Amino acid sequence: MSHADCLAEINMVAFFDIDVCLCASAVLNCNMPNGGVMDDITQWREKVKWPDMDALDWTHDADGFVRDENLACYARLSNGIFERIHAFMGFEQALQDMLVEPDECREFFLRLAQYKIDLFNKYADCFPLDFVVCADDYGTARAPFFSCEMYEDLLYEPTRRYVEAVHARGVKFFAHCCGCVTPFVPYFVKMGVDGIEIQQDLNDLSAIMKEYGDKLLIEVRPSVQGSSDEDVIASARAFVDTYGAHTNPGSGGTCMGRAATPEQTKLLNDEIVRYSMEKYAAVR
Repeated sequence: MSHADCLAEINMVAFFDIDVCLCASAVLNCNMPNGGVMDDITQWREKVKWPDMDALDWTHDADGFVRDENLACYARLSNGIFERIHAFMGFEQALQDMLVEPDECREFFLRLAQYKIDLFNKYADCFPLDFVVCADDYGTARAPFFSCEMYEDLLYEPTRRYVEAVHARGVKFFAHCCGCVTPFVPYFVKMGVDGIEIQQDLNDLSAIMKEYGDKLLIEVRPSVQGSSDEDVIASARAFVDTYGAHTNPGSGGTCMGRAATPEQTKLLNDEIVRYSMEKYAAVR
């Protein structure tokens, strides 16, 4: 999406003194970093201004917070370790530097991982988190942005440290990763990620669940075929039979069910729960 697609723009300065355009469009509301923090990765020690975590009042939003014990408490932590490098200087330059300046990139990613850990700990000090969803997109609709070898060399260890730090607080780690990213799933398993949130139209979630379902919780979204209530119920049952614990290793998938109307969304999710309990009773 380009700036020309925006219906409204708000320009602001975010953490790290990055100029950001908050863009409201007919398609998506998103922030688009304007880059310009540095020309290339060799300048990161000089140009990157790390936020002073202690300068903020982290308890402000936690005052009066009351935990609903019937609901999980989680936070979404976006702008991941890879995403941050191209926010600083643009996508093309970031990928070039990962090729020609791997040592500088590696040190930058490790420093950024520590920043992400410090940020998470500030959240965890204030809120009783059960899990976090940490976003870092690794691919296009056709293929990853970089090879598995490059991931192992530059990004695996910083991300592993991040996962380890989250677990040290007794919190689960979910990895959100857009694009065609199936090659990275074994690395998520190896580093101890608890669950993944990846695009099912670009990755074969059924095959991933068959191989890793006992090691990863995998989010899947039911596809409703048809428009009647009967169609919604049939779609819910087909979803459970494809991704449920009675047909896959582990606990089956976690779902985010949505239908055409609020009433049908409730019907879809209620039937997923009811039919799941019926199927799981036979395998207890």
